[in-house]
Amino acid sequence: MSELRLVPPAALAWAMTLSILLGVPWLGILLSLLVVCAAGFMREWGQAVLTGSVSAVAAALTMLRRRAAEAFEFPGETAATVATAPTETSTGGWLVRVRVTGYPAEVPVFSEAVPDGLVTGTSVLVHGAVKESSRPGVGGVSINGDISVLEGPEGFDAFVASIREAFRVSVEAHVSEHSRGLIPGMVLGDTSLQSAAERDVYIVSGLSHLSAVSGANVAILVTAVVLIARALRAGLYTQICLAGLAVVVFAGIVGAEPSVLRATITGLVGLVAVLASSRSEPMHALCLAVISLVLLDSDLAVNYGFALSVAATVGIVVMHPFLYRALAPTGWPDILVRALSVAVAADIMTMPIISLMTGQVSLVSVGANVLVAAATAPVTILGLLAAVLAALPGGLEVVVYPLIQPFTWWIYTVGHTAASFPQATIAATPLAVAIGYGWVIAGFLFRRAGLTLGVAALVLIGAGVVGQNRAPEVELGDLVAHVVDTRDDVEPVPPGTELVVVLDNSGRKASRGSQTAGGIPVIFPNRDGEVSLHVDGTQHAADGRF
Repeated sequence: MSELRLVPPAALAWAMTLSILLGVPWLGILLSLLVVCAAGFMREWGQAVLTGSVSAVAAALTMLRRRAAEAFEFPGETAATVATAPTETSTGGWLVRVRVTGYPAEVPVFSEAVPDGLVTGTSVLVHGAVKESSRPGVGGVSINGDISVLEGPEGFDAFVASIREAFRVSVEAHVSEHSRGLIPGMVLGDTSLQSAAERDVYIVSGLSHLSAVSGANVAILVTAVVLIARALRAGLYTQICLAGLAVVVFAGIVGAEPSVLRATITGLVGLVAVLASSRSEPMHALCLAVISLVLLDSDLAVNYGFALSVAATVGIVVMHPFLYRALAPTGWPDILVRALSVAVAADIMTMPIISLMTGQVSLVSVGANVLVAAATAPVTILGLLAAVLAALPGGLEVVVYPLIQPFTWWIYTVGHTAASFPQATIAATPLAVAIGYGWVIAGFLFRRAGLTLGVAALVLIGAGVVGQNRAPEVELGDLVAHVVDTRDDVEPVPPGTELVVVLDNSGRKASRGSQTAGGIPVIFPNRDGEVSLHVDGTQHAADGRF
């Protein structure tokens, strides 16, 4: 790659901001001085000035924002605007990120309950205790308390909320259970129709990124628009204009949340790679995106989602061509070679970050992502069409759902099958991941791609054989439970129920797990003792009976 001159400024802008937020500013200053001096020693004066200027601006903006945050005084009741939709925490409460006028960062609010219909752009009143946050960031505070709605979203936010709600209601009414949570998730990043057990399945199988708006969504949309424009014999600049317009419309439909804006900008790197790689290197565009985003929002430097987006993009841009060339001589079908090289490239770059974030990695993610690769684009494109139709009168979106569901059924099946593998996830440190993938890269370098993948598959199979022969557990406390006294009280099951608990202790202990006619797990804790529920739907009693 020829256009790498923005890599040092982008890396140092990120490193400088990160070091300040972590409380070790001297480290960022030292790195900046070393890089600037090295550029000067090589007589790259323009590089030295550019790198030093960008890192200095990043440092100044971060420190100014931190001082503004430290000087801000929260009143007993704080008027705010919802920045992101509420997400349920592992303890059963809710996390809502809000924007407060005059405060330079989003404020996380933890509440035991949130008002119905709380969406991005809603004006709220937050009353509770302001506490120091353990997470690094510009603000460094969080609020534990209650949220009350002052006024619903207005203007564009109201328009986006109406589209998301209409689409969610339509999907819930007309789509089968295995597709109900995937379609809104893959199209709009709305996981409200996914149960906690279903979310665990996609996390374990490495497919959870499909239900988050990412640069991949933007890249799929851009590719589809470009192919249509080329079929109509449109010129390059027309293709760029149409693709850019499609990205703007997509961001508008999905919503202007920070995660969406990050995905849109990183996805635009895909636009450069697809349309104008001969005139502007994708890495050049990615560095510009990183510099712009870190300067606009210092908190992105400590955001795992941002790091994963950038790492995956770097992997695809830098490593995908190399892996593709290494796999091409195997003679495998081209579509398989491309899907595998993209999945491995993204995995190599993101796995160390995932292991740092969670302490574990998925051993089945590459295989699962390769298997669902062909299904993601149809779901994204057809799903966007259905979302637009759902916002219009006439109910025409129901015509599109039958076209989408075979693809979502396949993704659902792959996810559940992969998650049920023994040792689907293992504990791992970033160093262990780097060593493991270093061995894989070495195999590709020595043109032993087939042998390398074969040995890796045998290692994974061996890990599964010696590991525990069951899928990862689901935290029962995270599930919406329907508690009844006897088995006769189980039906009807309230909507949204994810687990039925029967308190009756009469009768003999069961020899296998129970579930309702609709597939909802049923447990008898007072009769059977401790029972574990797993992401593949199986149950296991503590005494080994089932």
